[in-house]
Amino acid sequence: MSNNKTFEALQEMKSNIINNSLNSYITFCKYNYKNDKNRQINNLKNYLKTTSKILSFDNDTLKRMQNISGIITEEDDVKNLVKKLPKYSFTVCVNFKLLEPYFSKDDDEFYIIQNPVLKEHVFKVPMVRGSSWKGALAGAFKKLLNKIDNEKSKIIESYLRIFGAGSDSIKGIESYLKEKSKNLEDFKNNILEFILFELGMKVTKDDIDEIKAENNEDKLIQKLQEKIFQKIKKNDLPIEFQTHKGKAIFYPTYFNKLSLEIINPHDRRKRAGTVPIHYEVVPKDTEGILQIVYIPFDGVLKKDKDLKEEVEQDLKYLCQAIQTLADEGIGAKTKLGWGRFELEKKYFCVKGDERFQVCEEWEKCQI
Repeated sequence: MSNNKTFEALQEMKSNIINNSLNSYITFCKYNYKNDKNRQINNLKNYLKTTSKILSFDNDTLKRMQNISGIITEEDDVKNLVKKLPKYSFTVCVNFKLLEPYFSKDDDEFYIIQNPVLKEHVFKVPMVRGSSWKGALAGAFKKLLNKIDNEKSKIIESYLRIFGAGSDSIKGIESYLKEKSKNLEDFKNNILEFILFELGMKVTKDDIDEIKAENNEDKLIQKLQEKIFQKIKKNDLPIEFQTHKGKAIFYPTYFNKLSLEIINPHDRRKRAGTVPIHYEVVPKDTEGILQIVYIPFDGVLKKDKDLKEEVEQDLKYLCQAIQTLADEGIGAKTKLGWGRFELEKKYFCVKGDERFQVCEEWEKCQI
């Protein structure tokens, strides 16, 4: 086919694609202008001028993704889910609206711009992974420690129950103690890492020298026990010294809109931007759903009263962490204010006979 015919065919394709979606048009540019990056970006700019700056996905595709992932949009369906779970399980559902753009970089290396937003692999719908929600809320829990001084021990207990504990240093120590591994040098290194990063205690040069020089495992274990005891005595913090999975399941969030934002770093001397950086983002005012399901799988081993107190405590701090995260933002570029969101509708549903007097501003249901 001649160059003229090829060009005419591309233009005809373009006229059909331009009314479809941003993702289709980006794919078109990526493969037909793959050797000319400037032409790719210029075509994308022209595309945005001929359409709306904000591009929407088909709602049917969004609903299909939510159904595949088990995201529930109706409150009655939430109640039906909770009925099937063990006693004192609960579901937290939040309908939120972005106050600023959301961005989290995708791992697609062959894209029309350098900073594509994270998308679902098959349907290419912008999303927040469940693991991203878990990590962001874990960070929000740590911020609660600075806000609520008199409840630090309870916050840490809830943190360990909700998110679990499974760091490499804890796993290494546990593996050694269970005789799965007998590498004494690795055991020493894991003890130092645990004291420093998990207990958050100072490790002096004397501590390092003492642990490195000790070859008696009983004395090493005794040293570890002393450090744990010091931490408990100092801060009254219970330490669950074993790996375990968390009781909360975090679901992904899908969005139905895409847009472009430009950051233009300024030269300090000239005070003018020279190289604008394009970001594909989910624009502000886009709505999404955050869903968390909490299942106390170890409840059969505890008294009913103790289990209720634990779950009530976990639900209380989880609600506070969500509000903290809404103010801080999720995703990348949160220092610029990106990723902040507003809680439009927030409710939880608990399976249990007694009422939970927590999260007073939230809607609640009891099953």
